[in-house]
Parts: sequence; structure tokens; C-alpha cells
Amino acid sequence: MGTIGIYLNTKTLQAYRASTIHAAPESPDWILVSDDSMIGMARVREIALERKLIEDPAAVQWTGRTDLPPPE
Repeated sequence: MGTIGIYLNTKTLQAYRASTIHAAPESPDWILVSDDSMIGMARVREIALERKLIEDPAAVQWTGRTDLPPPE
């Protein structure tokens, strides 16, 4: 089981809100960026920039699913 919070996939540039431990992504492609599941996209992008996780934080978008294959 995972952790409640906000996860970022640096490959797909998607952010995901896990509101329960059962909703946390299992793939190692998802990085927990905050254990506060109520932060907004502006803060997610700030964290991505601060932690140098991606080059273009403005490209990050929310997703409702973590089980989709990465785009080709």
C-alpha cells in the first residue's frame, strides 16, 4: 500500500491525487511529491521545479488514472 498525497510521473508529465492509501500508484514511475493531497497544480509545479524533477513544470497536467500506458 502506498501513501496518501500527490504523485508526479516525470515521463508522462502527469500529476495524480491519491486520496486513500489504496489509490496510491504502484508503478515506480510515480514519485510522491507531497503528502498533502489537497495542494493545487500551481504548488505541484513549484515542487517539480524546486526538486528539478522536470524541465518544463508548466507542462504538467492532472490525470485521474495511473494505469494508462505512456504515450509513444
